[in-house]
Amino acid sequence: MADIFPDEGLDALLAIVPKNGSNVANMFMGLFTAAGGTSVPASNATLAGLAGAGTAGFAEISTTLWSTYTRQTHVSGSWGAQGASVVWTTTGRIVTGGQLAFPAPSSPYAPALPIAGFFLASLFSGGVAYYYSNFSDTTAIASLAIGDLVKVTPSFGLGNY
Repeated sequence: MADIFPDEGLDALLAIVPKNGSNVANMFMGLFTAAGGTSVPASNATLAGLAGAGTAGFAEISTTLWSTYTRQTHVSGSWGAQGASVVWTTTGRIVTGGQLAFPAPSSPYAPALPIAGFFLASLFSGGVAYYYSNFSDTTAIASLAIGDLVKVTPSFGLGNY
């Protein structure tokens, strides 16, 4: 299981701290598929590269197959207090957000690759990915039936290797 701040996300964060750039009011959570279901995109992957067919075995959920899928808005005020934690195997600091639910599919959803995790992006559509993470229960989602919800409680952590 893994998580990563891709280069484009690190660049966006470094434009805010320490350069006193404009902070974002909200983040937007999306879901991604992955070959094997237990990996995250590489550090040089871009969110734009995950559109459509995706790159290197990763893609954002297909709205063609899951017509009701849409990124969910995670407002800044719904994050909890930061604290010490171990995120996967890295000791550091973590903040946990409020749970978000993705809309139920209106027809069965069976992607070619399982839903492997979530990402936090700068925009509702497009933008840059700040962070990718697999699900903490280490279970990829191979399919959804009509009415199934995907609920995600995001965590966002920084650590020391």
